Amino acid sequence: MNVLKQLLSYLLTRKSLALLVLVSISISQVAELAIPLLIGITIDNILKSLETGNFETSLVLSGVFLIVIASLIRGIMHFVGRYSGYLQGEAIIREIRSDLFVKYETSNLKFFDRHRTGDLMSRATTDLEPIGEFLVWGERILLQAFLTYTGIYLILLSIDVTLFLLIAVVTPSLILLSYGISRILGPLFFELREKYGELTAVITENISGAQIVRAFHAEEREKQKFDQHNQGYMELRAYAFKIRSIFLPSIVLVVNLLVTILIYAGGVAAIEERISTGILISLFTYFTMLALPTRFLAFSLITYQRVVAAGNRVFSLIEDTSFTEKEMVGYAVPLSETPHILFDRVSFKYSDRTILSNISLTIKSGEKVAILGSTGSGKSTLISLIPRFQDVTSGQVLVEYNGNSHNIADLDLSTWRKCVGFVHQEPFLFGRTIAENLIFELGDIDTKEIEQVLKITQLAEFVKSLPDGLNTLVGERGVTLSGGQKQRLAIARMLLRKNPIMVLDDATSSLDIYTEAQFLKAFDKMLKTSSIKHTVIFITQRLSTLKNVDRIVILNRGQIIEEGTHDELIKTGEIYPLLWKTQESGQIDVKLTLEKIIKEREE
Repeated sequence: MNVLKQLLSYLLTRKSLALLVLVSISISQVAELAIPLLIGITIDNILKSLETGNFETSLVLSGVFLIVIASLIRGIMHFVGRYSGYLQGEAIIREIRSDLFVKYETSNLKFFDRHRTGDLMSRATTDLEPIGEFLVWGERILLQAFLTYTGIYLILLSIDVTLFLLIAVVTPSLILLSYGISRILGPLFFELREKYGELTAVITENISGAQIVRAFHAEEREKQKFDQHNQGYMELRAYAFKIRSIFLPSIVLVVNLLVTILIYAGGVAAIEERISTGILISLFTYFTMLALPTRFLAFSLITYQRVVAAGNRVFSLIEDTSFTEKEMVGYAVPLSETPHILFDRVSFKYSDRTILSNISLTIKSGEKVAILGSTGSGKSTLISLIPRFQDVTSGQVLVEYNGNSHNIADLDLSTWRKCVGFVHQEPFLFGRTIAENLIFELGDIDTKEIEQVLKITQLAEFVKSLPDGLNTLVGERGVTLSGGQKQRLAIARMLLRKNPIMVLDDATSSLDIYTEAQFLKAFDKMLKTSSIKHTVIFITQRLSTLKNVDRIVILNRGQIIEEGTHDELIKTGEIYPLLWKTQESGQIDVKLTLEKIIKEREE
C-alpha cells in the first residue's frame, strides 16, 4: 500500500492550508538563505571601505537594514508555516481517526471476529501518533531541507563551480546511506507496530476479562503471557534503537566530513582570490547550515519508515471493503406495521463450516415464536440474519408488507434495523448512567415512558432504591449490576423503542423464576395493549416461556427437526413430548435435557 499517496489524498482536501504552508516555508527559507549572502556582501563593503579609507555609511547601513528585514521575514513566515502546518497535520489526523471510527461502525460482525479489540484500539490511537508527528513537522522539515539544499547548491554554482562540483559528488553518499538504513528500518518498524497491537490486545482482554481470570485463578498464567509479549516487544524496540543509534552518528560523521572538506576548499578558493573574504564567511555559514537539515532529513527518513509501518496498518483497515456492511438505500419499511418474516431455503456458512442448511420458516406478523436447540444448533445465527448482522450464504430472507414481499438485502438498512429490537444473553451496557443506557440514541423522552418499561422489566423498585436513581452510573459494561439486572435493563432499552419485531436471545437466562414470571406477565399485557402488533422471537431454555408462545421451532445441526404449536408437538412430535414430559417435574432449564434427548435419538 502506498502510504504517501494516501496521505497526499488527505492533504489535497485542504489545498488552501497546504498552499499556505508551502508559500510561508518557501519565503522563510529564501529569507534565511539570503541572510549569509547579505552578511558577506556587507563585510566586503566594510573591508573595501577600510582599504580605501572612504567608509560608505549608507552602503553598510543598507546591508544591515536588509539583514534585519530578512530576519523579520524569516521569523514571521517561519511561525506562519509552523502553525499552519500544525493545524493541517492535526486536521488530517482527526479525519483519519474519524474514517477509522466510521470503518468500525460500518463493518459487519465478521470484521470483529477477525480483529482483536486491543489491536483495533492500537490502530486508532498509537498507530496514528507517528503519522501525526510526521504531518505536523515532518512535512515542514522535508520542505525546508529540500529548499536549503537547492538554495545552497544554486548559490555555490553562482559563486564557484569547483565548490559546487565537490558538494555534488559527496552528497550522494548521504542519500545512499539514508536509503540503505531506511530499507532495514522499514520492515522492523512494521513488525514493531504489529507486536504493539498484540501487546495491547493482551492488556485489553485481561481488563475486560478480569473476573474470569480471577475466577480461574489464572493471574500467574496471564502474567507470564503478558511478560512474554512485553519482553518480545522490548527486545525488538532495543534492536530498532541500536540500528538507529548506528545510523544517526554515521550521518553526522559524513556531514562533518563534508563540511570540513568544503571549508578547506573554500579557504583555498579565498587564497587563490577566486572569492572574496566576505563571500568566504558566507560560504562557511552555508556549509554549517547543511549540517542541521541533513540531520533532520535523516531523522525524517526514520520517522517516515515508522509512518509507513503505522500507515499500512491503519489504511489497510480503512480501504478493506470486504467486511463493510452494504448500506442499501432501498425500500423504507413502515415503522408502524409489522411484516411476516420468511426464511426461504436459507443456508449460512462461516469460513468452511456450515451453520444453517436449507432453512425454510415463516414467522407471521404478531406471532410469538420460541426457538429451541442444543449448543451449536444455529439458533443465534438464524435470528442474527433478521437484522442483517450476518448475510445469508444462499437462499433469502423476505419480509412481507400488505402482500408484497421484499428481500431484506433490498431494504433501507437504517429503517429496517429500527424495526428490529434485539437483546442478547450477555447484553452490552455502556459505562454511563442508567438513563443514558436506556435512552441511548432516542434523545429526549418522557420520564413516564421510562418508568413504564422499568415496571414491566421489574426494575422500578431497584432503580428507586439507588441514591441517584436513573442518574446512577452502571460502570464499564454494567459491572456494578448483577447479570439479571443487566438483562432486564437491556430489555427495557429495547421496549422503549417500540420495535415491531422483538428478538430475545436467551435474554432472561439470568432471571430467577419469580422475576421472570412477573416480567413475562407484564410483557404479555404490554403486547396486548400496544397500538401495533409485535412479533416476538424467543431463543430460550426456559419451559415457562414455552407455555406462552404461539409456535415452537426446534433446531439441530442447522436444520429444523420439529415445528408447531405446543399442542401439535405434544401429539405429533418426537423430541418435544419427551422434553415436556421430563420437565413437568418442575425443572426449568431445558437445555441439558434437550441435548440429551437429541443425542439419544441420533444414537
